[in-house]
Amino acid sequence: MGKVFLDKIPATEHIEQVVAVGTDLANGQFLTLGVLNDDGESRIVTPAATEADADVFLADAPIDYGYPDWDLAKYKLKAGKTGRAFHLGKGDVISVTTDLVPDNVAAGDKLTINPNGAGFVAAADGERGIALVIGVEDHGFDGDVAVLAIR
Repeated sequence: MGKVFLDKIPATEHIEQVVAVGTDLANGQFLTLGVLNDDGESRIVTPAATEADADVFLADAPIDYGYPDWDLAKYKLKAGKTGRAFHLGKGDVISVTTDLVPDNVAAGDKLTINPNGAGFVAAADGERGIALVIGVEDHGFDGDVAVLAIR
């Protein structure tokens, strides 16, 4: 399960409070926004299947109390719980662990969303894609990450 790092996101980026019904969600999931939840603030979401359906990108920030067995890579937003998702915009830069991008991804690759909404796949020839890989870096403890510029 992937890790997401918000490298260059404006302070004015629009954040949605989201709730998944019936399924747990991992960070790096593209989501389609639905109606307001019963609390009147959060939005019900479902996994997106295409760029056109992808309204927001899940990048929840769980609290780590320093437990030795806690691992961000295994974190999932539990069904029925509230998390945060971002309306990514042109020029935003994020980094994601390599399990959220195609194998052997390299700078210059164009990516679109995975058909299951979790992470990215290579864009078809001639397509612009939703993101451009601008680098692959060693992120220490987290391993390699792909640095993506949102288009």
